[in-house]
Amino acid sequence: MTIMQHMGSTCLLLLLLVQTCDAFVPLSTKLQNHRPLPKSPSIVAHQHLPRTFRSTSSVLSMQNQDEEEKTGLNSLSTPLDRPVLAVVDLLSLFLFAGIGKASHSADGSLDIGAVLITALPFVAAWFLTSPLTGVYSDDDQSKNVISDAFVKTAKGWIVAIPLGCVLRGVIKGYVPPLPFVIVTMIATLVILGGARVVFSFAEDFFVEFVN
Repeated sequence: MTIMQHMGSTCLLLLLLVQTCDAFVPLSTKLQNHRPLPKSPSIVAHQHLPRTFRSTSSVLSMQNQDEEEKTGLNSLSTPLDRPVLAVVDLLSLFLFAGIGKASHSADGSLDIGAVLITALPFVAAWFLTSPLTGVYSDDDQSKNVISDAFVKTAKGWIVAIPLGCVLRGVIKGYVPPLPFVIVTMIATLVILGGARVVFSFAEDFFVEFVN
C-alpha cells in the first residue's frame, strides 16, 4: 500500500507541475499561434486613408452607380422622343385597317368607326411595346437607310403585331382565323416598313437642306 500511495502522490505532483507550467507560458508565445492572416494592400491602404477620403470615395462610387442606372433608364425611347415618326406609324396602321375594311366592303366604302376599332388593338400594342423594342431610338447613321429602317421596324413588328392580334381576339371575343393573322403580319410589315423608309429619306433630306 505504501508503494501504491507513493506512485499516486508522484502522478498527482506531475499533473500539478504540468498545469503550473502551462499557466506560466508567455502570452506572446500563445499569440504567435493565433496570428491573423495578412491583409491585402488595397484594404490596408483604405484603412490608412483619412476618414474624409473614405467617405468621399464612397459617395463617388454611389454617384457612379446612380448615373449608370439613370443611363439605362434614359436609353428607353418612347413615341414622345420622335413624335413625327410616331404619327407616321399611326397613319400606317390606320391605312392597314382602312385597306382591310375596304376589301371586305361590297361597294368599297369605308366605315370610319370600324376602321378605328380595327386599328385600335394594333396601335395600342405598337406604342405600348415601343420602349422595349426601340422603334423610336435614334437612327444609326453608319448603316444603310433602308436596311436600318426595316430592321428597326421588324423589331417592333415581331412583338407588337402578334400582340395586336391577341388584343383584337379579346375585343371580338374569338380567336382570329389564321388567314387573317398571316395577311395582317405581311401587310403591316410592308406598310410600316415602307412608310418608315420614306420618312427616313425625307428626314435626311430635310436635315441636309437645313444645314
